[in-house]
Amino acid sequence: MGWRFRKSFSVIPGLRLNLSKSGLSASIGGAPFTLNVGPRGLMGTASIPGTGISYRQHFGTSSPRSKGGTLPSDYNPSPIPLPAPSYPLLPQPPLSNAPIEEIHSASTEMMTSASLKDVKCLIEAAFRQHEEISSELETARDAKITAERRYESWERGFLFKRIFKKVFAKRKDVLEEETARVAELEEQQELSRISTQIDIDPEQAELFFRLRDQFAALTECAAIWDIKTRQATDQVRERTTAKTRLSRDRVRFEVGLCDLIQWEQKVPHLHNAKGGEIYLFPGFILYRAAREAFSLIEYQDMICTATNVAFQEVDGVPADSIVIGKTWAKANKDGSRDRRFADNNEIPIAQYGAIALKSENGLWEEFQFSSLQRLLNFANSLNSFAASFGRTANA
Repeated sequence: MGWRFRKSFSVIPGLRLNLSKSGLSASIGGAPFTLNVGPRGLMGTASIPGTGISYRQHFGTSSPRSKGGTLPSDYNPSPIPLPAPSYPLLPQPPLSNAPIEEIHSASTEMMTSASLKDVKCLIEAAFRQHEEISSELETARDAKITAERRYESWERGFLFKRIFKKVFAKRKDVLEEETARVAELEEQQELSRISTQIDIDPEQAELFFRLRDQFAALTECAAIWDIKTRQATDQVRERTTAKTRLSRDRVRFEVGLCDLIQWEQKVPHLHNAKGGEIYLFPGFILYRAAREAFSLIEYQDMICTATNVAFQEVDGVPADSIVIGKTWAKANKDGSRDRRFADNNEIPIAQYGAIALKSENGLWEEFQFSSLQRLLNFANSLNSFAASFGRTANA
C-alpha cells in the first residue's frame, strides 16, 4: 500500500547473526546490497538478483579488541576453600571511616564491543522509529475511537443523519480516514521491528541452551541479591569479626524476551537494582540502562568470576542455604562473645555464592545467591559456552 499518512517511514533491513567458533558476524540487509560485520571487519556485497553476479568489497577491519577482556583459559568456577567470614550485612550505620566502594557499570556509550557498534546503530535506528510510530499509533487509535462514537451516535439514530446529510457524510469520511490511518501505522509498526535470525553451530547451540537451562535453575534460588557497595569495617570499634560490609538489594532473574532484539527464543535476563538490565543472547551480552541506552558486549570481552562466600546473615537465612557456623553480634578479637553487651545474640554464618561480571570497557556487576551449587552449575555452563569461541588474548 502507499504511505499516505507518514512520509518518513522506512523499512528496517533484516539482521542475521551467525555464531561460530571464530566469533560472531552480523549480516544487515539483503540483495541487492548486504553489509557483513564480523571478526574480519566490515564487508559489503552487491548483487544482481537472479543473475548470480555479485561483487564484494572489504571496507576495513574492526577496531582492535581491548586487552585483558577475556576469560582466563584456566578459569574454573569450582568450589574453593571457604574464607573467614568477611561479607556481613550490618543494619546499624557504619562506624568505619574507610571509603565506600560503589559497584556499578560505566555509561552504555563506552561499553559496546568495537565489532558490534554497527549492529548497535541498526538496533538504535529501528527502536527510535518503532517508538515514534507507536506514539503516533496511540494518538491515531484515540482519534478513531472519537470518530466512531461521533458517527455511530448519528448512524443509530433516525433524525440527524437525514436532516444533516452532508455533516453525516463528513463524519463517515473522517471515520474511514482514521481507520485507514490506524491500519497503516499498525503495518508500519510491525515493519519497523528488526527481523532477527540467529544461526548457531550445533555444538555451540547445545552449549548455549545448556547455559539457559542452568540459568533457569538459578532463577529458583530462594534469594538473589544485587551487590551495590562494599566497605571495610572497623573491627575494633564495631566489635565484629567481619572484615567487609556489603549493601545489597533483592532482585529476581528470569528467562524472557527483550523488545530490542526480536528473536523467537527466550534468553536469560538478569534484573539489576542499581543499573542496567542484562540479557544473555547467543552471540553477545545486551546491557540496557534505559529504553534507548544500551550496550552490546561480546563474551570475549567479559571476565566472569564465581566464588563462594561465608556471610554473617542478620536478615534470616534462606531455605536453600547452608549454615556453616555462628558468630556473635558483638565479638572480641578472638571471636568470643563480648559480655559488655547484654542483648548480644548469635548470628548464623551462611554459605552463599557470588559472581562478578566485568569488562575492560566498564561492565561491573556483582550478584549474590542463596544456593552456591546452582551458581556453580551456571558459572560452569557460562564458562563452557564462552570458551567455545576459541578466544585469544588479542582476538
